[in-house]
Amino acid sequence: MATSSTGVETVDEQGAAEAGSSKPPAIRTVHLRKEYGDIVALKNLSLEVPEGSIYGLIGPNGAGKTTLLRILATLLEPTYGEVTVAGINILETPERVHPYIGFMSDRFSLYEDLRVWEYLDHFARCYRIGPSRRKRLIDEALELVGLTKRRDTLVGALSRGMRQRLCFARTLLHQPKILLLDEPASGIDPAGRIEFRELLKELGRAGCTILISSHILTEMTDFCTHIGIIEQGELLVSGPVEYVFQQLHGGLLIRVRVLAKADRAAEVAREHPLIKEAQVFDAQVDLLFEGNREDVPSVIRLLAQHEVPMIGFEVVERDLESIYLRLASPEIS
Repeated sequence: MATSSTGVETVDEQGAAEAGSSKPPAIRTVHLRKEYGDIVALKNLSLEVPEGSIYGLIGPNGAGKTTLLRILATLLEPTYGEVTVAGINILETPERVHPYIGFMSDRFSLYEDLRVWEYLDHFARCYRIGPSRRKRLIDEALELVGLTKRRDTLVGALSRGMRQRLCFARTLLHQPKILLLDEPASGIDPAGRIEFRELLKELGRAGCTILISSHILTEMTDFCTHIGIIEQGELLVSGPVEYVFQQLHGGLLIRVRVLAKADRAAEVAREHPLIKEAQVFDAQVDLLFEGNREDVPSVIRLLAQHEVPMIGFEVVERDLESIYLRLASPEIS
């Protein structure tokens, strides 16, 4: 993984070639900055989202995720920088990109006195979809989000999760090539989130490019092809999921529990060539391991040879959440 001139860790040329990223990116920002008075929401942010990818944008509240998505949706103007979406410079001709993008905000309002189909019909007219296509597209959108049986229900009578589904149906209505989704599953129950993930996968397979922000980190790796971690307006790392895991040591975590001498156990473990880091938590030692599962017994043998009083250990697959915590807070492994 190389570091760009902007300080962002990115996939190196070999990794990019293996990931098949020869196509022009669907979304590209260069030195993007957004200021709100004395507050800097985005700092010199350069980002590329490959065409056809499902790109997960990860970061805490206030990291700049929503600001970035709103700029891409042409709802905000940056302080400076370059932004290209679907090959269109959206700062010069923002209206040209609207047919290509579907934006779903984390906060939205609905017309509660309309029926579900009437709400979608209203937006279909706003998108200038002709009468001959409107009914078909509305029916398809309702089926995709599982609201077909609610088509005649008043919007005001929908639950929070159903409102979220309806908003997503509106986002899909004009069949955009690029989806910008800001915390889209925040109001959906666990079963609904599983359905939503499968729908995103289906849209990805159909060639749709999806940029999605979320706090549900453990679920992102199940459907994202690429991830970017953003904090305080800066992109810390970006690239295909497997390369980010590889470069940031996402592999295995060996968790050793000891009766005593945890510091000594960490010291011994650091002698192993495949141990990247060792952190002590009371009577527990967490070892960041660069090897495969087949190599784990060699670590246990090393500890045993030095008479470390082990009472148990487990091997944990490092996930997206642990990688984010390690990046955002270096003292946490």
